[in-house]
Amino acid sequence: MNPDSARWSGRYLAATHWFIPAALQQEAATLTRAENVVSAALLAATAGPFYALAYYLLGFDSAVTEILLCCAFMLTSPLLLRVSGSIVAARELFLCALFFNFTWLSYHLGGISAPTASWLITGPLVAAFLGGIWSALFWLAMSCTAAALIYLLAAGGHALPVHPVSDMATLYLVCHLGLFVVVLAFALLFELTKTQGFVKLEQALRTINELAIRDELTGVHNRRYLMNLIEREKERSDRNGRAFCLCLLDIDFFKRINDTYGHSAGDTVLRAFAQTVQALVRGSDCFGRYGGEEFLLMLPETPACDAQVLAERVRVAIDRLRCKDGPSDIALTVSIGVAEYRMGETITQAVGRADEALYLAKSSGRNRVVCHGQDEDLEPASGTRARMGEGVGRDLGASVGRMLDGVHCDQLTGLLNRRLLRDRLRHAMDRANRNRRLVALLLLNINKFKEVNDALGYEAGDALLVQAGGILRGCLRDCDTVARWSGDEFVALLEDLGSEMDARQVAEKILDRFGLPLAAAGRECFITLSVGVALYPAEDCDLDALLKRADVAMRSARAWGENSVQLYSSAATAPQSERLALKNGLRDALTRGQLFLEYQPQFDLATRRIVGVEALLRWQHPVYGRIDPGRFIPLAEETGMIVPIGDWVLRTACAQNRAWRDAGLPGVKTAVNLSARQLRHPDIAARVLDIVASSGLPSGCLDLEITEGVLIDDLEGNQRVMSALRAAGVLVSIDDFGTGYSSLNYLSELPVDILKMDGLFVRRLGVDPRARPYAIAEAIVAMAHSLDLKVIAEAVETNEQLSDLVAIGCDEAQGYLFARPLPPEQVAALLAGQGLHDSQHAAPVPA
Repeated sequence: MNPDSARWSGRYLAATHWFIPAALQQEAATLTRAENVVSAALLAATAGPFYALAYYLLGFDSAVTEILLCCAFMLTSPLLLRVSGSIVAARELFLCALFFNFTWLSYHLGGISAPTASWLITGPLVAAFLGGIWSALFWLAMSCTAAALIYLLAAGGHALPVHPVSDMATLYLVCHLGLFVVVLAFALLFELTKTQGFVKLEQALRTINELAIRDELTGVHNRRYLMNLIEREKERSDRNGRAFCLCLLDIDFFKRINDTYGHSAGDTVLRAFAQTVQALVRGSDCFGRYGGEEFLLMLPETPACDAQVLAERVRVAIDRLRCKDGPSDIALTVSIGVAEYRMGETITQAVGRADEALYLAKSSGRNRVVCHGQDEDLEPASGTRARMGEGVGRDLGASVGRMLDGVHCDQLTGLLNRRLLRDRLRHAMDRANRNRRLVALLLLNINKFKEVNDALGYEAGDALLVQAGGILRGCLRDCDTVARWSGDEFVALLEDLGSEMDARQVAEKILDRFGLPLAAAGRECFITLSVGVALYPAEDCDLDALLKRADVAMRSARAWGENSVQLYSSAATAPQSERLALKNGLRDALTRGQLFLEYQPQFDLATRRIVGVEALLRWQHPVYGRIDPGRFIPLAEETGMIVPIGDWVLRTACAQNRAWRDAGLPGVKTAVNLSARQLRHPDIAARVLDIVASSGLPSGCLDLEITEGVLIDDLEGNQRVMSALRAAGVLVSIDDFGTGYSSLNYLSELPVDILKMDGLFVRRLGVDPRARPYAIAEAIVAMAHSLDLKVIAEAVETNEQLSDLVAIGCDEAQGYLFARPLPPEQVAALLAGQGLHDSQHAAPVPA
């Protein structure tokens, strides 16, 4: 559609909205139906006077009067819509006038052979557009009945009225041409409203996708999307052998800016910084916010030397940047670490090397560019640094080199010393807080090292320490850190771990390697280690506390015997980690009755009645107490126990719903989460339907919730499973909708009934109806309704959020504002109270 057409069609649709009450404009599907009724009435009433004129010229005055009266009735249908708010009433008034008009004309123009008899088809045709299949069938029956009656009257000898039209050929021509024009005009009008609906859907989808890839404050790529782009570039680089570079940028002394000028000024600085860098990078480069005041720049097919040139250009531009905060100018500097991707390494390792370079840049004076693996910073060909000459390059090279000299490294082993380790550890803890990934600190003690010194001498002991340091370094990744802590103790710092089991596996790998003999004073010497492991993030844990916890764990390992690994635990002496204990305990949890369900009510926002509950799994452990589902459900997935546990949850939830119904309580649906592993089971649909059938619960009372990300993994296979479930009447919901995969393609292909709006969107509501979060939530609801899907909002906690959800037309909601997850008997009490209220307000039944 060209701009002029779009502008005029927009003006026309805006004019039709005057007839449509605001309540009918909330849902896209309802608005489209109302627009169609208004458009049909305006078209018919506009064309009617022209046909009246034709009949006037042909001398049929009574037909002129009848046509104009019918046009007047048609014109009242939009007014009826505005006054009553009923699309059905307005539609049927229009169709009645249309039907009467052509029936009257056919009867008075010679019966079934009249030129207007063919116009009786317009009633069912327009009804199909305005009201769907059932309305079309009704008016088709009416049109056929009218045609048959007119024919039977004439065939039975009834004299039809005599009309004054003598030029029937002209009348036939006018009627046929008019029929063609009207049908085409109707089709164009309905195509216009349909196209506008799809435009709105696409706009809503773009808004949702924009949220998924953009940082809300700065407008650049967010961390998740940026890492996806880097992962794709890694795959291309592995295929074509062309390296790319990563630049990690950190605004110097940003905390001082926040403390001095306030967080509002800090936000201004972040936006100005992002805009400045964005203006300097190439179109093919990817730039985004990595976290806090750190940004990440990916330069495709760019060697390290070229990346340093661009990084230096960015550094100079930021050095010249001044941000206004009232009368004050805020000056900025930036430190940049550059790393070139190495074939075969992970993205985490590449980013880790860029981070190491950034650490060197910050430690050597800030406002610098340092490339990983090079001793000197780039000397630019022009500008301030070039004019300063070679002395600056030598000074910077020396400052970076000092990171590797005796000031920061252990003289004997060449590993980092305690001072630099503490700096690295502080940096790693900051990243762990930002990235929500584990950091493990391993304290390794060589058992009975004094005996080696006493037996073989101190030189042999020193040689043994050097070998031990080299072995430790060889057991770890490039991005990990090894330091000598004290005489016979070493520390390993492991970052970006997925779970504590990763740290245990590394520790056991180290112990296995030390099972081989070491050479000392010409003899083979076997040594053993005691390894203590402390993890971060952890509650009430700072840098010194983390070091202390590693020491406590190491002493516990030494008490258990040689070559032992212990994870820190406040309970102190458990021989297994809590994670391992929970994993093993899951196998007994079902049989010992430790698992149970709670139910969170779901409320219809129009009636404020409970219409459903979500079944939530809980575990009461005999040792650890009540365990958060986020801790044990991933373990159940990992061990495969999620399949029998999921069957138990489904069977229990269905039986409980049946028990409520048998007790005479109002019927509700029960929502049960289906995990990724369950969905991949080959006969999952048959298992679900068998459980539902054995419980006696109507299939329409079960709602299976499937996480959006899980659905995308195998779209075709999941579509078959969901189609089988829906064919049996089971409802299907997309859980956590809007968290990154939103696509009209899969929404249109997957057979689903309900979208569950993720709490991420709900928590941002209740501030300003004109704010972006409100527009995004409104777009989600409008898109779902246009696809005939219901929307349930999760995590509703405030009245302001509830008001916004009602305003945008959300169907149902759940959250702490309504009720927390409850045991079955409390849900039964709520349902009983609801049923009592309904009975007290029911209308009396006449005798």
